[in-house]
Amino acid sequence: MRRLMWGTGVALFLSLLAVGPLRGSAPSWLLSSAELVAVISLFALVCLLESSGSNPDRSNPAS
Repeated sequence: MRRLMWGTGVALFLSLLAVGPLRGSAPSWLLSSAELVAVISLFALVCLLESSGSNPDRSNPAS
């Protein structure tokens, strides 16, 4: 599980790097792919963090 989280974090970082500072030199197909990878990896990170039990409210579903 930890490898998946690290891999997702690296994918998010690289895609944000392509979308941000390297935007001027990147081809258009790479920019659209990088934006998609950024959204998917951010979603995956949130899901992984929620399922890993790091949420303190998870033990009290009524709150």
